[in-house]
Amino acid sequence: LVFRKSDEMAVDTSTGSTYSRGTAIVYIFNLIVGVGALALPTGFDQAGLVLGILFLFFIAFLSYITATWIIESQAIANAILSQSELEKETLPLLMDSVNESGKSLVPPDRFEIKKRTEISLMADMFLGTRGRNIFYVVLVIYLFGDLAIYAVTVPQSLNKVIPHITIHGHQSDSYYLFLAIFALIVVPLSMFNFQKTKYLQLATLGLRNASFFMMVILGIIFIAQGKGTPVKDLPWFNIKGLPAMFGVSIYSFMCHHSLPSIITPISNKTGIQKLMLLDFVLVLAAYVILCVSALVAFGGQNEECSATVFPCSIQPLYTYNFVGYSVKSIADFLVLYPVFTLTTNYPLIAITLRNNLMLLIPKTKNPLLLQIGLSLLASLTPIAIAFATRDVSILVSVTGSYAGLGIQLIIPALLVYASRRLTTEKLFGKNVYNPYTSYFSHVYWVWFIWAISG
Repeated sequence: LVFRKSDEMAVDTSTGSTYSRGTAIVYIFNLIVGVGALALPTGFDQAGLVLGILFLFFIAFLSYITATWIIESQAIANAILSQSELEKETLPLLMDSVNESGKSLVPPDRFEIKKRTEISLMADMFLGTRGRNIFYVVLVIYLFGDLAIYAVTVPQSLNKVIPHITIHGHQSDSYYLFLAIFALIVVPLSMFNFQKTKYLQLATLGLRNASFFMMVILGIIFIAQGKGTPVKDLPWFNIKGLPAMFGVSIYSFMCHHSLPSIITPISNKTGIQKLMLLDFVLVLAAYVILCVSALVAFGGQNEECSATVFPCSIQPLYTYNFVGYSVKSIADFLVLYPVFTLTTNYPLIAITLRNNLMLLIPKTKNPLLLQIGLSLLASLTPIAIAFATRDVSILVSVTGSYAGLGIQLIIPALLVYASRRLTTEKLFGKNVYNPYTSYFSHVYWVWFIWAISG
């Protein structure tokens, strides 16, 4: 078996500047918690408190398993690339790299994640040309669909606060103005790497936490005033509401497509899987607190929400429950929550899309020009779609039900299964020690994920 870096691909595995574990926690948290979190309360309202919490735990567990598999596959890809460089771009069989006792002689630091191996590169290494092509189709559909949804949601949220603008005495829809402003902010940020968005991420984390805290506090105040839903009237366990809960929560922990770009620059990767676990626990806790307070506060309401109605029934986007709140500044701030979240997430996902597209393009004498071109393609195309239409229901359906499932569950399972077989059976031997091996290393876990996906 020989592995060779393709001469036809512009494979950029450079890391760039590094950042701390704390910064990585912020990046991952921001990446996971999107506008989808605001749809969770309506899922709880239909499925019930107990079933909602149990299902959310289940989705978090599945997502954490596959996230650790992405990290493990990254480590194996780095080991192969490292060995390949040592062997002048050629990796021969290494099955003899064991001593007489059967202990591997391959040093553990060979698996250190020093190169940014995007999922597309790992698909090419472990799944072959056909697997890589399938992955690219799935990834492009998912990321372009996600970005188009973001590009529509941000100006629509702003449009709810300021529906019209007056130009030369004529009123016009503010949607397109806000979309243009959004483009002017996110397109330049999409030209850089994750490290360059550090301060934007930190600022957004503060705004996001303030929004979450405010929604929870307002719900608790409403409950404390005796206006919440009586315990006997709360929905507890409604199996008929499971499809609705599935629809709003299945991708509530999605971060897998961008993990290689976030994990690689971390300066100290010791215990990286525990760091991921901390992020997942924090996100899960935030989701549960938000949903429980929403259900107890507004679960019994039947009124439709408007600027003059508060309280009202739980809305598909929970921030809209506060559109009629008496303190207008707070109402506007909460309605604009998607703006804070998606303005930050948009560059992250556009960067991920660009980095993966670069692996498809033949080598060029001017890689910077290629990066700029693909950055514009990744960031402007969804905005052009948002200019053409505000109805992205088809994109939501295709992105969520098919492409998202592939990115979150199926592809990580395929990558870890293939990379483990390549490592143990054909390259480094069965006793090789990979310090980034997932806690879920038994093949039964892979079969379990495939069964769930089916």
